[in-house]
Amino acid sequence: MITVNLLGGARKALGKSEISLDSCETSVSDILDFLKMKAVEKGIIEHNNLLVVINGKDASVMEGYDTIVRTGDVIKIVTIVHGGML
Repeated sequence: MITVNLLGGARKALGKSEISLDSCETSVSDILDFLKMKAVEKGIIEHNNLLVVINGKDASVMEGYDTIVRTGDVIKIVTIVHGGML
């Protein structure tokens, strides 16, 4: 089982703070596609708008969204807030 913790906007988009996946092995990209499909609030779960942490390590310093996660891994997903000047 893979545990996905949802924080911030990701939690709001899915309506829950944690999801358990009955998969032995999958990619971060596949997990994000699954979450995007299940989201009750569309437009929040977007690949370019998320920070993904696998077992305490930022996925971007691993293989990014191609990183393979396995049974027992814990993934944390949080939306990134972008801002700018007016």
